[in-house]
Amino acid sequence: MLHNYLNYFNLIYLPMRGFLLFFVMVCSFIGAYAQTSLTLTGIVKDNINRPVPNASILIKGTNIGAETDAGGNFDIKSNSSNVILIISAVGYETQEVPVKENKKLNIILAESNVGIDEVIVMGYNSVDKQHVASSVAQLNMEQAKTRPFLKMQQAFSGTIPGVTMLQGTSLPGSTFGGINIRGISTLQNADPLVIVDGMEQSIEDLDPNQIKSLTVLKDAASAAMYGSRGANGVIIIETERGTTGQFKVNINAWSGFNKPVDLPEFVNAADYMRLNNEGRTYQGQNTLYSDEDIQKAVSGAIKTVDWVKEVMPKTSMVHNQSANISGGGGVGTFNLMLGHLQETGLNAVEGSQKYSARFNTNINIANKFSLLADFYVKKYQYDRLLDNDDGHGLYKIAWRMNPTQQVYYDTDLPEHYILHNDLNPVARINRGGIKNYMSDQSTINLRPRYNINSKLNVEGNISYMISKSANKRARKTFKYLDITGKPISIATNLVEASQGVSESQLTARALVNYTDDLRDGQDKIYFTAGTEVMNYTYTDYREVSKASFFGKLNYSFDNRYILEATARADGSSKFAPKHKWGFFPSAAIAWNAHNESFLADLKNSGALSNLKIRASYGLIGNENVDPYLWEEIVNQYGWTMRVPNYEFSWEKQKQWNIGLDLSTLKDRLSFTAEVYDKFSYDLIYDLFPVPPLTGSHTLTTAVNIGEVRNKGYELSAKWSDKIGNVNYSIGGSFFDNKNEVLKAGHNPTDTLIFSDTNDKIWYKGITLDNYYGFESNGFFRDADDVNNTSAKMANTLPGDIKYVDQNGDGIINDADRVNLGDPFPHLNYSISLDLSYKNWDFSVLGQGVGRRLGWIRGQEGFPVLVDNATNALGAPMQYYADNRWTPDTPNSRFPRVWTGTSTNTYLSDVWLSDASYFRIKMIQLGYTVKNIGKSFKNTRFYINIQDAITFTKWEGLEPERVGITTGPEKYDGNGSYPRMATYTFGIKTSIF
Repeated sequence: MLHNYLNYFNLIYLPMRGFLLFFVMVCSFIGAYAQTSLTLTGIVKDNINRPVPNASILIKGTNIGAETDAGGNFDIKSNSSNVILIISAVGYETQEVPVKENKKLNIILAESNVGIDEVIVMGYNSVDKQHVASSVAQLNMEQAKTRPFLKMQQAFSGTIPGVTMLQGTSLPGSTFGGINIRGISTLQNADPLVIVDGMEQSIEDLDPNQIKSLTVLKDAASAAMYGSRGANGVIIIETERGTTGQFKVNINAWSGFNKPVDLPEFVNAADYMRLNNEGRTYQGQNTLYSDEDIQKAVSGAIKTVDWVKEVMPKTSMVHNQSANISGGGGVGTFNLMLGHLQETGLNAVEGSQKYSARFNTNINIANKFSLLADFYVKKYQYDRLLDNDDGHGLYKIAWRMNPTQQVYYDTDLPEHYILHNDLNPVARINRGGIKNYMSDQSTINLRPRYNINSKLNVEGNISYMISKSANKRARKTFKYLDITGKPISIATNLVEASQGVSESQLTARALVNYTDDLRDGQDKIYFTAGTEVMNYTYTDYREVSKASFFGKLNYSFDNRYILEATARADGSSKFAPKHKWGFFPSAAIAWNAHNESFLADLKNSGALSNLKIRASYGLIGNENVDPYLWEEIVNQYGWTMRVPNYEFSWEKQKQWNIGLDLSTLKDRLSFTAEVYDKFSYDLIYDLFPVPPLTGSHTLTTAVNIGEVRNKGYELSAKWSDKIGNVNYSIGGSFFDNKNEVLKAGHNPTDTLIFSDTNDKIWYKGITLDNYYGFESNGFFRDADDVNNTSAKMANTLPGDIKYVDQNGDGIINDADRVNLGDPFPHLNYSISLDLSYKNWDFSVLGQGVGRRLGWIRGQEGFPVLVDNATNALGAPMQYYADNRWTPDTPNSRFPRVWTGTSTNTYLSDVWLSDASYFRIKMIQLGYTVKNIGKSFKNTRFYINIQDAITFTKWEGLEPERVGITTGPEKYDGNGSYPRMATYTFGIKTSIF
């Protein structure tokens, strides 16, 4: 065991060593100029004697600076004891402190009325948090930057009320999981809109260390500024920028290993033989295995092969290095952000690697004119097996193999693989070939601004992004031999390459912003108006164009009554000619009750610092569909395949929200509550069947049909305090969402039967992604029970599921299927604990789902792979084998074992299970060293454990994966790349 941990240490340490040695040399070069004879020391506290960590200390007129540690302490090199120190920190007023002599300084910072964390980026402008009336939430980026994320989506799990991210896979190069804000209300892509520095961008491209602020716009009033793109919620991201007067290098590096947490446990070879014989006996077939064969398996003469472990010979490793180099002077500031992320898979082929560079600069061209020029490049690569290039195919094949099947022939020939029905996943790893996917993205973003005066400015935004992709495939010739050494199959030599579809995005925007204090500072107004055009061009000849006009007003009267009003008009080429434009207005009001005179005593005593009541209502849309859906499609024979729809238009959503924000007990306790109602209508279904025309087999069209309502609530609270030298905070959230179809067609009584699935149906009162199947009434006990039951399916045998005849017609068919429930997570909750003591810090984050119904699909439930053909491959799970029906256990959990076709494979309540869970998302322990040498400041060492502990009653493998029903990560229960727990060691430091 010790040897294994030493190996892990070497794997973690060695890749980081070269990176850190490089920066040691850099910091030595940077720090050489700061070698002086005096050391000025001090401590920075707030007005209630709490230390202020991460405060910036700068010697005025120089680039010499330092940061306070967790206890507020600092020391700074100086060549003179007669200097002026500039002290600044988030949430506090900047202070200049003259130093006349070399003694320890005690500096008290006054709280700022509006700190950086109290400014909300709402889209095209920023508003003081106290003047916001709509529903917005911010991710704590300081905490997020301490966690080793492989994908930015992971930061949303258990951190923001109303936002869910259920991770379905850990496959290198995969999406990991989608983000949903306040439920799903569309049949189309439900991902939120992500805006990075004013540009639409994928959240997967982002490194948390490059992000300054992340704001989620949750209701219609906040998201209406994005009109037709806001129905799924909006995520606004601002990346880090440089600061004037201080040259600084921030480094964050971590490495670790992944350990699978959801591996299947299949039966051994002897039990497989018994179960196979058992199923064939029930079905009146000849058995395959003799008692002698079974005894050989028991004795080990026939080896039990765990095929899943055979395809995972390696430990998956992860390595991340990032550096931010920033500084600036009177002309402007800059921030160069570099990142590298590498992950290896569970075998020699799988893996991914990403390089990124972001350069943000602020240039002061003249007294009133400035330019924000940002550049971003990313190179991404991931490797797959040639024959299973979705990343999951290898594991699906491994699940199909039964434990009696051996990997190699028992001969002296090298790599003498046994092909079982032309399948051998180990051979596919070693000799099947490699497919390498590559993508590049480049972005330029220019934002010129002219300040007409201190209150009024005009701003432009021109951005261009291009994404390219390609793949290459390679395989060497290899001969597969039979037991006698004769060739039976040949993998031929292959070298190929192809280019994917490239995408370019061009955006041009013009804005006018006006901010002013009125009535001697008693009122404040924020006004933004602008226009925007966007163009998306693809190399497969697709093109999408958009145009918009928008305006927004925020008005605070006497800092008590707040009004927000937004209006946006959007036009899109995706829709029919007379339906290209939509109008999306919204309004919100709020009352800052804590500023009322009758609450002055509570406010002055610190018992109440914030009490805000909010309400909003608005209309937003969803245009996240493929282009040209409204148009006709004709095949090469002239037959119509899709009927045009000249009424095709946006999905629309009306939403109201009521919220309460409370801070009390001298800001130690904060609480937020929200209730909302989202009514979505004109939903788009692009496979709606229509009566066929002459010469056509089937016809579909894209229509606006159906209505869905999402209602829910969100609660969150946090308590922060100090006991002696221990600072602590405890936070938690609880939220739920109810989804209901109100109309499934043109009339409220219509029923929509989906053409692409038999397990979902729409009618009034059902959930959007419902389970639609058969209700069961136990299992057939014996032959008499089968013969005496008229309502049964053909070829029913004892031990099969007894389905309920809902309409009493004596026949079991589709008319007997009913709504069995919905797959959405309910009663979502999270809890966090943060502790700090001197230089130590400790954090825990837990996230869970209190109620969820999951479908145990495929081989996670069935004893065989149901492939609609042989239904005979694979080995049963041990859990199924222990809980299957037999004549001696008629009240078992699962039906009998079977081979071939079976009436048990239909969706029924037998295969539904409790998928609620509680997961320790993160456990982290850190230690900060104030100074290492003359260059490293506030160096933090930490260890982190991610997703290692889960409590659940789920009878499948991974409860988070259950609800993923689309895309390459779709859950089918027939094998996939395993979900991982990640164990990492990291270093974070600053050089200045």
